[in-house]
Amino acid sequence: MLLLALVLACSRGSEAPPTPLTHEAYVWQRDWSPELSGALTDVLPELGALRVLARERSGPTRTPVDIGVDVEALARSGRDVVAVMRVDGTAPLDGISLEEVAVHARAWKARGVRVRGIEVDHDCATPALPRYADWLDQERARLQGQGLTLSITALPTWASSPDVRRLVSIPDDVVLQVHAVRAPTLFTPEEARRFVESWSTATGRPFRVALPTYRVRLRDGTRLSAEPRDVARFLTGLRERPVPGLTGVLWFRLGHRADPEAWSPPTLATVLRGEPLTPRLTPRLVDAGGGTRDIVIENTGHVDAEAPARLTLTGNLEVLDGVGGYAPRGASLVARTPPRLRAGERRVVGFVRGTEVSLAVP
Repeated sequence: MLLLALVLACSRGSEAPPTPLTHEAYVWQRDWSPELSGALTDVLPELGALRVLARERSGPTRTPVDIGVDVEALARSGRDVVAVMRVDGTAPLDGISLEEVAVHARAWKARGVRVRGIEVDHDCATPALPRYADWLDQERARLQGQGLTLSITALPTWASSPDVRRLVSIPDDVVLQVHAVRAPTLFTPEEARRFVESWSTATGRPFRVALPTYRVRLRDGTRLSAEPRDVARFLTGLRERPVPGLTGVLWFRLGHRADPEAWSPPTLATVLRGEPLTPRLTPRLVDAGGGTRDIVIENTGHVDAEAPARLTLTGNLEVLDGVGGYAPRGASLVARTPPRLRAGERRVVGFVRGTEVSLAVP
């Protein structure tokens, strides 16, 4: 028994640790701004390739739309790049070809971009997977000899189809989307875990997972947000209990300072590195001249965070008013929907005039 215990202990000790997950990011903006172009020169070192939306086919007429990508910025980034074509899930694939995005990939490569391959983002209905697989098979044959890898995005619901194994055997790379799958939920770590485990069992092949970094407003006005703590909890679970076949993470999407609906780069870095998600919001009074002081909230931490709903002032208040969603209520400023401040952001939420005024957060 002692010998058996020693053998088992040695065998456990000799097991290789799981390979760390790779990290890449989607650049999904349809309107390229100078801020986005500039952000590509300062991408997190942990991020490898950039998967860039290049062409779309959507709507009832499936009108093709080319994205005005800043190719020079992609070249300066020095990153591997995957050119992506999005095809609306409700649109049939008749008359659509991967050559539409491959032509962009070749053009980018000729201008110095390190193009690795192409990707198709097509959220087709599960019963349509056989036709989708046939289309992928034909299109892949046409790409032979071009030196481009082929990637597809996938939905968790496809795991229930008997045709999923054939489908995932065609591309070189599969990215499982676990966000915005079931309305009105954007992301929960428990559901995402079930999705990746089910996909792993159903396909038996390597895959990556796409995780959200954004907020979105539904048609009824409801705001949904991918909370850093939820995504971090999912990643912690993957580190502690790896899922067979899961090789990497795709972050959707790469944010920048002019994109308030996506995580700031410091927040992405904090979650990706598994660092503590400790918010640091500092309210203070700033002299604005003429006896008036601005009421300012500054996020001095590395994590995007919601501002306090109430700011309380003391002293002899002569004038008190709020801006940006804050309104005076007695000696306080109150926001029904507190704003979210990105890491490093400073925002004026009101102004006050009086004597011996001080500010505190209850």
